[in-house]
Amino acid sequence: MNKPNFLTLKKALFALLAALAITACTKEPDLLGLNLTPSGDKLTVLFTDTTTLNAFNFPKDTLRTSVLPGYTGSTLNTMMVGAMYDSTFGKIEASYATQLWLSTTSPVINANPVTDSVILQLPYAGLYGDSTSSQTLRIYQLLNPLRGDSMYYNNTHVSILPNSQISDLTFVPKVKDSVTIAGTKYQPLLRMRLSNAFGDKLIKNGSQLTSQINFRNLIHGLYFTMKPKTTPKDGSIVTFDLTGTNAALKVYYHDDVSTAGVISLYVDGSNSQRFGNFNFNNFQFADPLLKAQLVDKDSTKGQQKLFLSGLSSSDIKITFPHILNYLQKGKTGFNEAYLVIDAPYKLSNKKPPTQLSLYKIYTDGKAYALEDLTSSTPAAISGEYDTLKMQYRFTVTNYIQNILKTGKQNYYLMLGIANPGRTPSELIIPGTKSGKKRLRLELVYTKPK
Repeated sequence: MNKPNFLTLKKALFALLAALAITACTKEPDLLGLNLTPSGDKLTVLFTDTTTLNAFNFPKDTLRTSVLPGYTGSTLNTMMVGAMYDSTFGKIEASYATQLWLSTTSPVINANPVTDSVILQLPYAGLYGDSTSSQTLRIYQLLNPLRGDSMYYNNTHVSILPNSQISDLTFVPKVKDSVTIAGTKYQPLLRMRLSNAFGDKLIKNGSQLTSQINFRNLIHGLYFTMKPKTTPKDGSIVTFDLTGTNAALKVYYHDDVSTAGVISLYVDGSNSQRFGNFNFNNFQFADPLLKAQLVDKDSTKGQQKLFLSGLSSSDIKITFPHILNYLQKGKTGFNEAYLVIDAPYKLSNKKPPTQLSLYKIYTDGKAYALEDLTSSTPAAISGEYDTLKMQYRFTVTNYIQNILKTGKQNYYLMLGIANPGRTPSELIIPGTKSGKKRLRLELVYTKPK
């Protein structure tokens, strides 16, 4: 039997300790380029977190927010509406437009119909911001029909049918309070009256309720928006479940024959086109560092702070301008590479997003999935928020290795909030020169002796 090679065992032990120190440590190494292998070995394992990063808020052209065509999933059943005067992003208004469907076509409407009431119920799905702040919800009819085969974006202009406002309700969202209606308790929802004029339009045009297409030629859709906020730190963004069990829009009427006619409308989860519209007022009221990056195009301000919002079409552009220097210095073997995003800033009444996204953009402007982020990647290094460390981490080992293999960097990284357009979450990140918790790249690499 061969005798144990104690030098080999010694090297393996040190390599294991190095891996554990890097992947599971709670304290970063104090020394740059810490030698983790015994002197005399042929390879030296080194750690560094001082690689130069350039990062700044970078506006994207648009953010798709429409459900159709092609999108599926329960998260697309929710839409956001609200107004905030945010200390970070300034004045924000979130609105949405949606198609409606008839529950039953060709409802029986006899002579001389009269609208008794129009009731809208919207189940709450969440709130972001000040839960004690009042909101004024305004609902209008759309001038133009929505199309299921078209895409709509966060900045799509919405045309309102003249004199079509059917609601102007001021309320405080009670997203955690149950509602009792006729002795029955329901999950938290907003229940409100709409203008009877909306009901009159339906019952007096019964001939156009014979099919869904004819109905949507009569009612092109509804637009929900909130009155803008003018007081700093006031307001919230409310999320409604448009297809929830208790979601409904009902027109109650009577005629010469019936005293209890009802026409029910709803949002069809699979077929109703709907999209969100977000207004940041050109960031004129935003944090000066954010405004400088997005409006004044001053990328150097990303050295101080960086910003993310689930409603904004701005992500963070990241490049490594000197990464190829590792080739020149003979540091050619990257064992591990992590992009580390600390989130030490606490925003009042707001929780950090649970998941960030990281993708790459080629010089052709197209977005591609990052080669490191596969379904098998552990959550701890795939951009999921660590509540204890207040930190996000992404493994980017293959991304960095591919740059070294090709000897060029003809693409860059974009960091954003996962599921943009579906969450109002915000995040402030220390910039690339903001001390120990700065946005950084942690590298473990080998250097031949």
